[in-house]
Amino acid sequence: MTDPALHTFIVYTSAALLAYTVLWSGLQTFNANPTNRFMRIWLKLALYYAAYTMPFWAVLLMMVWSQDSMSVSVLGQMPLSLLLVALSLMGLYFYTVVIQPNRLRLEHHAIDLDLSTSLKVAVLSDLRIGIYGGKPRHIRKLVTTINALSADAVLITGDWLYYPSADLVGQLMLFKGVNKPVYTVMSTSDLNYQSINTTKQGQPLLEDTLASTFDVLDINYIGQQCTSLPLTSAGSTHKKSAVNPIAKSDDKDIIEQDTLNRAMVAILCGWQDFPDTNQDSAAANTTDKATLGAEIANAISPVIILGSRFDSISDLPKALQPRPLLITGAAKAIQKNIWLAHKQKDIQRSHEQSTLLNNSRMGKPRGLYQHASAQIFVSSGIGTRGLPFRLYRPTIDVLTIR
Repeated sequence: MTDPALHTFIVYTSAALLAYTVLWSGLQTFNANPTNRFMRIWLKLALYYAAYTMPFWAVLLMMVWSQDSMSVSVLGQMPLSLLLVALSLMGLYFYTVVIQPNRLRLEHHAIDLDLSTSLKVAVLSDLRIGIYGGKPRHIRKLVTTINALSADAVLITGDWLYYPSADLVGQLMLFKGVNKPVYTVMSTSDLNYQSINTTKQGQPLLEDTLASTFDVLDINYIGQQCTSLPLTSAGSTHKKSAVNPIAKSDDKDIIEQDTLNRAMVAILCGWQDFPDTNQDSAAANTTDKATLGAEIANAISPVIILGSRFDSISDLPKALQPRPLLITGAAKAIQKNIWLAHKQKDIQRSHEQSTLLNNSRMGKPRGLYQHASAQIFVSSGIGTRGLPFRLYRPTIDVLTIR
């Protein structure tokens, strides 16, 4: 290849790579329904899709350097060590954006809760389905991995969305293939997506709310409610459980309730905060917490709490025995609150659970903590937010609760 031909090839290839990044990022930004955050999402998507072009830029850089190394051009005078550093940075960026989010792994943990029969649950947190995650290949791999587990239920701690497309049902439809019962709560950000479901022009921001999407996908949204985790004769949890084991039964349901209590392993309660848009909603949220806390205190079986935040359990009584197990995600706000609680000595790591995930991994709090009101398990997380790269692998935490 002659020098003019090489120059022409590099110019056209570079222009094609830049056009792909700019135009495709713009198209996907419209798909995310950004309203007044167009530029912010466009820049994030440009960084995301630019990672896919890194191998091509690396090849072009090596071609230009090898060609110009025999000339007196600036690039030709680049030391080999500097070239290797540039190639390494390109490779690292490609790896953390494109490859790392697909390296899904399982981590197994054991937790004591004084159950009559051990219960195994798969915990997913911080899915962040939207501009980075939630591609069909991501969800398909996630569902395949879950289906291969011998778990009794799947618990999702919220933070489902991160600038999703308008068609939530279509984007999440692959979750319908999960062969185990799925229970979830919503985080504050998820609830905000529902509360801003229309634009200023009155057009729907999302075609369906997240709650209605759960109904289509056979996902049990428990919110501020409790349900049971009974075992069938085969040792797996029922697909749907609409029974509230804390509520009183009518006379005609006594026999069915007694049968359920004998098979019950634990009580699963949702514990989430709602956006305090006004004083009335804030007061209602406080009342709901107080009511739920009283029901948990009167529960006849060990309680597992599914929440998007860990600090809400300060409303729970501290004298409960056995202490409930709170399962939550590792969102940034939770990390900050755990560090603060550590400093105030309100929370500490469990020394007995030596097999749990090391708390210092990537500087993010994960694993089991002990609090006066409950045991707290912080799940590792799967999705990506903010900048598009991941420094640690997405993880499904499999808990054997005994």
